Amino acid sequence: MSIRASIASWTLIFGVLLVSLAWLPFTNVSIVPLSLIGPFAAGIACALLAGYYRTYRAETKLADALDCMGQVMAFMIAGVLLSYLASTLNFPEQDAAFYALDRSLGLDWLAYLKAVDARPWLGTILGLAYASILPQIIILVIVLAFSGRGDAARVMVLAMMLAALISIAISAVLPAVAMFVHLGLTPADYPNLNPGAAFVHVADIKALRSGAPFLVDLSRTEGIITFPSYHAAIALLMLLAGWAHPWLRWPFLVLNLLMIASTPIDGGHYFVDVFAGLAIALLCHVAARRFLAASSFKPATRPAEISPVLAGSQPG
Repeated sequence: MSIRASIASWTLIFGVLLVSLAWLPFTNVSIVPLSLIGPFAAGIACALLAGYYRTYRAETKLADALDCMGQVMAFMIAGVLLSYLASTLNFPEQDAAFYALDRSLGLDWLAYLKAVDARPWLGTILGLAYASILPQIIILVIVLAFSGRGDAARVMVLAMMLAALISIAISAVLPAVAMFVHLGLTPADYPNLNPGAAFVHVADIKALRSGAPFLVDLSRTEGIITFPSYHAAIALLMLLAGWAHPWLRWPFLVLNLLMIASTPIDGGHYFVDVFAGLAIALLCHVAARRFLAASSFKPATRPAEISPVLAGSQPG
C-alpha cells in the first residue's frame, strides 16, 4: 500500500503545484523563487530517501516517516501558493453573513472573547494549543511511523491535503477577513490576550485583492483562509491520527480539543468557520481511509494461479 499511496499523494502535490504555476501569470502575484524551490526540493529529497530506505534497506518505518514528512513540506508550499492565488479572484467578502449566521445560532463571539480575556491563564493555554500544529504533525508522523502505524500517518497527511484543497476552493468564493477586523476591535478590547492571528493576515489579503503587483515570499506567508477554518480541520485530523496510538491518544485528544476551542479567538474565526472546518475534516478523513484501504486491496488468487506442486498434492 505504501508505494501506491505515496504515488497518489505525490501526484496530487505536483498537480496542485502545476495548477498554481499555470495560474500565476494571470494574477497580480509574483513569488520569490527560492522560497518555493527550497522547501519543495527538501520535500522531494525526503521522498527519494524514503524510496532508498524502502527499496534497498527494507526499513519501511523510516521510509514511511520520511515520505510523509516530505509530503507535508512540499504540499504546504504548493497549498499556500494556491490559497494566495485563489484570493485574487476577489469575490465579495462575507463577514457580515458569517457573523449574522453565528448570531442566528445563538453564538455570541464577543461574550466568548470577554470570557477568555477575563481568564488570562486560559488565554495562554489556548494560544499555546493554537500554535502547536507543526510540532504535533512532526511528533505524529515520527511516532506513528516508527511504531508500525504508518498507515495512520498517511491517512492524516492525505486528509490534510484534501481538506486544504476544499477549504481553498470554498474560501475563494466565500472570502472573509475575520472577526477582529469585522467588529473593528483593537488590543484595548482584549487587554489580557495576544491572539496569534488576529491581524497578521490582513495586509496580505488586502494586497492580493487590490490588484496591485504583490511579491510573495512563501517562507513568510500567513494563513488567509477564514471560512472554513483549516486550523479546526487540522486539529480534528491530528486528534484522529493520535487516537491510533495508545500513548498519544489522550494527550492529543486534550491538546486538539483545546486547539479547536482556541480557533475563534487566536484565529479570529467565526463559529461557523469552525463547524465547517470540522465537517470537512471528518469527510476527508473518511475519504482518505477508504482510498488507502482500496489501494492496499489485493485480489484473491485465481484457481489458475495455484502452484502446480500444491495442485498435484490435492486428492485426485
